[in-house]
Amino acid sequence: MTLPATFEITLDFLSDWHVGTGQGRLGTVDAEVRRDADRLPVVPAKTLVGVWRDACETVATTFDQAADRPHAWQEWVTWLFGSQAARPGDGTAAVGCAPVPAALRLTPAHAPAWLRRGVRNRPALAQAAVVLRPGVSIDDETGTAADRLLRVEERAIRGLRLTSQVSLAMAGSVGGIAADDPTGEAGTLPAPAELLLRAGARLVEGVGGKRNRGSGRVAVLLPGARVDDADLHPMVTDPRLAELLAAGVPATPPPPPAPAEAVEIFSYGRLHATRRAVRVVLRVVTPVVAAHDVLGNVIFSRDAIPGTAMLGAMMRRAEQVTGEGVRRGRVGLGEVSVGDAVPAVGDAGDAVSVVPARPVPTVWQRGDKGRGTTVRNTLRAEPARGERAKAMSGWIAADGDRWRHVDVAMEVSTHAVVDDEARRPTVASGGVYTYLGIAPGTLLCSDVVLPAGVRLRLNRGERLRFGRSRKDDFGLVEVVDVIDPLPTPPVPIQVEGTLRVWCVSDVLLRDERLAPDPSPHALARALSTVLAEASVTVREAETASAATRREGFGVAWGRPRPSQVALRAGSVVTLTVTGLIDADRLAEIERDGIGERTAEGYGRVRFNPPELAAEQPAVDFAPASLMSGMSADTTPGPVDQFEGEAEPHPVEINAWRRAVRQASAGLAPHELVPGIDRLAGNRAQLGSLRAQLERLTMPGGREMVRNWLEGTSAVRARREMWTKDVLADLAALLLDDPDRVWKRLGLAGPQPLLVLAPGREDAVRQRLHAEALTTALGDALRRLSRTPGGSSRASSTAGSDTDTSATTPKEAR
Repeated sequence: MTLPATFEITLDFLSDWHVGTGQGRLGTVDAEVRRDADRLPVVPAKTLVGVWRDACETVATTFDQAADRPHAWQEWVTWLFGSQAARPGDGTAAVGCAPVPAALRLTPAHAPAWLRRGVRNRPALAQAAVVLRPGVSIDDETGTAADRLLRVEERAIRGLRLTSQVSLAMAGSVGGIAADDPTGEAGTLPAPAELLLRAGARLVEGVGGKRNRGSGRVAVLLPGARVDDADLHPMVTDPRLAELLAAGVPATPPPPPAPAEAVEIFSYGRLHATRRAVRVVLRVVTPVVAAHDVLGNVIFSRDAIPGTAMLGAMMRRAEQVTGEGVRRGRVGLGEVSVGDAVPAVGDAGDAVSVVPARPVPTVWQRGDKGRGTTVRNTLRAEPARGERAKAMSGWIAADGDRWRHVDVAMEVSTHAVVDDEARRPTVASGGVYTYLGIAPGTLLCSDVVLPAGVRLRLNRGERLRFGRSRKDDFGLVEVVDVIDPLPTPPVPIQVEGTLRVWCVSDVLLRDERLAPDPSPHALARALSTVLAEASVTVREAETASAATRREGFGVAWGRPRPSQVALRAGSVVTLTVTGLIDADRLAEIERDGIGERTAEGYGRVRFNPPELAAEQPAVDFAPASLMSGMSADTTPGPVDQFEGEAEPHPVEINAWRRAVRQASAGLAPHELVPGIDRLAGNRAQLGSLRAQLERLTMPGGREMVRNWLEGTSAVRARREMWTKDVLADLAALLLDDPDRVWKRLGLAGPQPLLVLAPGREDAVRQRLHAEALTTALGDALRRLSRTPGGSSRASSTAGSDTDTSATTPKEAR
């Protein structure tokens, strides 16, 4: 079948693997595995795109040898993955053309939703997805382990199956926007692109670090592909790929479609008489990087998505509603305003209850050098000297007659540019870089002003991409709801002769010479112009403002935009009013904004807000919940939500193995087999019993063990040495009572923290029965062999397990 423009791929790991964070834990682990919010291993989309592109380039190079047009297949690789202007030999760099954007979009590869639900609030299961692998450096001269170079790194276990959502921005879409929701609009993938992707996926054999040493073996499965004989000799079978290659090397493909348009031009005129406000509630799915600053190799994001980044997506989804139905209508930029997507608090299940946060007014000061709980409004009273007040920063959200202080969670993601020849990050390739973006699960709100009769074509669950590096690991947001229309806010309260203005977004203003002027006086001039019948002047003593600098990038030109100097969000300007002010006109200015580029969310202000009226605002500094969705849900999923296989999952198997080893390490020999401590130091008899453990895993091994027990009981000297009670207990433990070993280990009955759903314990115990016997009895025999005589409660060295414990301290170096 032909692939749709949106599909899902599966990563089936055939060995343990390591995709790291570049960090470690002091004294325990040198290299950590990258994890998601549920503490399960994850493969970044950048990693997957890199290996997939490399494989597709190999396929394209082979196919081009039989093509009639030079680089015919390489053009399709460029169309899928984008051009690489920084790479020597890139075609777009040679002719000075704009870079070709990638049509292929991927999300990070996560574990299935049912597995993520299963491990929540079950730390043992989440830890069992990772094992520890020790290693040493070999001295070249001596051929032995080098001193003080022990290294311990985490590896994700084999058997994990991760999924990634793939979408393509087909010709005709604008701004590179692809439908990241499988239920959204989608076409079909061109045949040359499908052939490259399937053949490239077939060539991918490893992901992550240490691939040359057996780590990271993986099968990348597109729809219809499967892995045969996974337990013996895994072989990927893709019937669709075989169908595409049935006639041999494919013919020269046609040129790829034109890239998606980078921008769409809209007129600025006002084409409608009335307007209304609409609120779009979003949830961050992957970290959003709306670049704010760059320091060395670290890119810092703003804590809100600028309206500039969202304007194009909103305009493309504007539809005019008429008596004949819904159709794409003309909308002028002069009558649209897309506000910044600011942090919000509330319940995502009830979008009406979600409250957007606002920047803290500059007149608010917080005691104890910005760490206290007392807040003063300097417009009303100066804080006492003993309060050691400092200007407050961040965001606040209204909560009745109180306010909540909001801190936006940020997530750090470190990546590397791998040199194709060295196969590791190098200075020439770009090295290591770090993104600091808005954390997944964060709720955001954007207030959009639209003309009457125009609606936003946004559906719940629809996914959009904004910000930097949005083709892979970043910038994916999900529409929670659209509140249309937004309830009309109260008319601004008027105080005779006074107008207090609170800037809730940056305001772009100019002076008489059209030079940028981020000053309160420029704001006063702009307000005097739009108010017409009234004029305003600045009260310097009651004004607290600051300027800020905004950078941008012109997608249409492929060049950085000129810096914008603006009156900073949070600034408070107090004005003296001469004349009459129409309250309805103030409400319109609050809705539409003032100054330049209001269509991009600049110029949002509030007049005489309650935030500026209180002398001592009541602020709650307890962490406000900005999270909604999978990363915030810490309760195990209900039983009917489990969608996994009936067979025990590798995570469950590994968790039970760890539990068995830990329980066995604290179990004395006589607690496992009463009376067996009488054989302490008798290595001959203990060795004979140890040999029976190996037989338990052999075909017909149970009968051989039974014959050994009967033979031992038949010889008087051995029977007196073992005693009938010990032999009977051994027979029950090894052969007759499958539950006895679990009872002795304390793992009988329900074990809700060691399974993904209730009722799966018996399947796991049946799978690991022989292994549990071998571990428990092996530990007991080892202790008895090391004890000259009498009972032994010595701790077992077998309890230390570097393969499965994520908390084992590293040995002293």
